[in-house]
Amino acid sequence: MEKEKRNRTERMVLIALFSTLTWIGAYLRVDFIPPIPFTLQTLMVIMAGLILGPRDAPLSQGVYLLLGLSGVPVFTGGGGPGYILRPTFGFILGFVLAAAVVGRLSSLLTKPSFYKCLGIAVVGMGAIYLVAIPYLYLLNQLIFKTPVSLVQLTMGMVPFMLGDLAKSLVIAGVTPAILTRIRDL
Repeated sequence: MEKEKRNRTERMVLIALFSTLTWIGAYLRVDFIPPIPFTLQTLMVIMAGLILGPRDAPLSQGVYLLLGLSGVPVFTGGGGPGYILRPTFGFILGFVLAAAVVGRLSSLLTKPSFYKCLGIAVVGMGAIYLVAIPYLYLLNQLIFKTPVSLVQLTMGMVPFMLGDLAKSLVIAGVTPAILTRIRDL
């Protein structure tokens, strides 16, 4: 019973930790192509997936999402339900999917390596864009009444994709050692 309670407490702390790290990552930003800032959120999301696994990683991002929608200023531009109409909200929705996908893939890793972690990180980044680009497209078409093609939006994301590739390289460089250490505990 004591070990079960400890495991539950550890899980809750790690979920809260990665929600908080994503929040911190939102404020570590560079605004070089408005309205979408370059942040460290995606790095935190992918790390959550790799470390927390398929159950707890999406929970950590779900907590982050719910905190922001409830009005806590955890997103790059604040928080509140009105954030749903912001161009970056599709990325935040993508965080939950990416954490789940990366968590599932990481649970299949028997021996983490740079290349395996890089592949998983790139797939996770792709999951974010898989939600974010169509969301931005629909927002432009239905709400802003600004005709823009999916190809144009995707091309506009290339600088961010390159940044996410760089973050994926960092993740792949540090994660194998972290995962090995965690498994040894």
